[in-house]
Amino acid sequence: MEWTPEAVKAEIDYRQAALRADAARARASRQPRTPRRPWWRGLGHRAAPEAGEGGNRRPEAA
Repeated sequence: MEWTPEAVKAEIDYRQAALRADAARARASRQPRTPRRPWWRGLGHRAAPEAGEGGNRRPEAA
């Protein structure tokens, strides 16, 4: 297949558009987001659970 000047220009435009779209996705993925707190942060800041009547209702528990 021989490349005509129009086909070469169309191929270049197509590839450049794909590169621009990829670059935009990469920029969007690098945007700073609100950091999530680690799951262990809540362990020391939680109120102690109150034991109700019956406890945990598991016979194997002491």
